[in-house]
Amino acid sequence: MFLEALSFGIAVAFILLGMVGILIPILPGTILVWFAVLSFAWATGFTVVSPWTFALITLVALFTGTANIWLPMFGAQKTGASRSGIFLGFVGAIVGSFFAPLIGTIIGYALGILLGEMFSHHDLRKATRSSLGGVAGWGLSTMVEIAGALIILVLFVSAALSG
Repeated sequence: MFLEALSFGIAVAFILLGMVGILIPILPGTILVWFAVLSFAWATGFTVVSPWTFALITLVALFTGTANIWLPMFGAQKTGASRSGIFLGFVGAIVGSFFAPLIGTIIGYALGILLGEMFSHHDLRKATRSSLGGVAGWGLSTMVEIAGALIILVLFVSAALSG
């Protein structure tokens, strides 16, 4: 009983740490949240967190954990970004993350799309619009990831309290 309670507390701490990792992308946030639940479920033989609950948590983690890939791309596409602009946005995000993990990633993404669109269309207004669409998608993806982590936390705590 004591070890189960201790394991539960450690899992919740790692879930909260994963939420911080979603906001400050130094840690793999959603992966950490999912792994915390997996570790607890495994340690308790999937008796507290059932395989069905864990499968649902895994689906939530997959959908929300990949939002930082597909939502910025969707936002940029909806505002007219080309494939080359989106590609350069991702390259810019990677390069920017080396200089400043949070703000550098976002600025790099925005500048990459802006430069890609300027090379493709030579239209600053359109390039700016596409860049801002990508950044808006990035912000929305962060909210989706946080919502997913909260859903996982609720499912996990509910399973632990009822089990």
